[in-house]
This record gives sequence, structure tokens and C-alpha cells, in this order.
Amino acid sequence: MMGPVRLAILAHLAAAIASLVAFAWVRPAPPARLAGRRGLLAAGGRWAYWAARPLVAGARALRLSADGVTVLGVVVTCGAAVLAAHGAWGAAGLALLWGSVADMVDGELARATGTASPAGAFLDSNLDRISEIVLLGGVAAGLPGRAASAWAVAAMATSLLVSYARARGEGLGVACPPFGLERPHRLLLLVGAALLQPFARGGFRGALLEAACVAVALGAGATAAGRMIVIHRLLRRGPAPERSR
Repeated sequence: MMGPVRLAILAHLAAAIASLVAFAWVRPAPPARLAGRRGLLAAGGRWAYWAARPLVAGARALRLSADGVTVLGVVVTCGAAVLAAHGAWGAAGLALLWGSVADMVDGELARATGTASPAGAFLDSNLDRISEIVLLGGVAAGLPGRAASAWAVAAMATSLLVSYARARGEGLGVACPPFGLERPHRLLLLVGAALLQPFARGGFRGALLEAACVAVALGAGATAAGRMIVIHRLLRRGPAPERSR
């Protein structure tokens, strides 16, 4: 007999498929923030932002603030970390999914209500880092064996390095072009592995999450190294010379 967590995951999958079909039928224009971006992740992002519009409208109707939705997303993600620490991978995946949705809705809500601000962006960025630390800490606690837990800790460290390299470069006046395993990629790997884990055989307890942590650790590590190289080269070039009029 299929348990409630598996049924919930399948219900989410069915809703996602139905939404994808509707998205393909409607074919809405891509949002301005994704203009020029191509690839599978960009296409998924266009669908996700379109599918989240009712949630944004609901948040506006409830008069929620963007900062409030941001905090709510962090609380839900922390709940996912607690579930992961107890090995409840499927429930953790669902919680992480909705925490990620909240993280997307807050920015849309801020833009829709005209409340976007540097203070909100600062809060969102810092809470994102806290969410990653708590989440991967919970995954590390729930994975069986020291080696698996070490990969989760490595994923945490390299993920923070990716964000730090970008933030430090921007603080020095250099905008690093987006590439590599960014936060949406990392979340997609972890959410997908957690949601698939309940359908795996008993002998593979935590194996999918461990594989996801390995992928994140290696991919984010390579991304952080690449950003360090690119930003260092851009800084060595110095400011671009002004053109004479």
C-alpha cells in the first residue's frame, strides 16, 4: 500500500504536469529578468514564474509583505532540514520544494507591489545562505555513514564559496557573468533526489541524496574556482578606460 508521502509526491507531480501542459498551450511571454537566457533551466524558470502567479496574487490579497514571505520560506526550509535529519526524505523534499517556491514568490511580490529595495535584497541573500547551511546540515545529520555526511558538508562549503565569490566581486565593482552550478541548479538536484528517495529500494537508503550532495560539492566547487579565476582576471584589467567625446 502506498503511503501518504508517496501519494503527496505523486499529486505534486500530476499538478506540475498539468501546469506544464497549460503553459505550453498558453505560451506566455518570458519575464524580463529571464530575457536572453536559454537552455533547459531558463525554460523551467519561465514555467515556474508563470505557474507561481496565482500564489503571488494570493499573497497580495492577504497583504503579505515580501520580507514576510522570505522569512516564511526560511522557516519552511528549516522544517525540511529537521525532516532530513530524521531521514524523512520525501517529506523533506516536499517542504524544501515549498520553501523554494516561497523564495521565488517573495521577489515577484516585491516587484508586483513596488516594494523592491536594496534592504529586501540584502535580507533575501543572507537568509538564502542561512537556509543552505541549515538544510545541508540536516541532510548531513540524516545521511547514513560518515562519508555521506562529509559530502553534504562539502556541498555546504562549496555552495557558500560560490555565493561569496560573486558577492566579493560585486563589492569590488566587478559583475561576474552567470555560469556553472548556481543556487537554482543546486536546489533542483536536492529537491529531485529527496522526492525520488521514497521510491528507492531499502538498500539504497539515502543513496540518492548522497549522490546529489556529491554532484553539488563537485559542481559548486568547480563553479567557485571558475568565478575566482574570472573575477581575478577582471580585477587585474582594472576599470575600463573612458571614451573621449
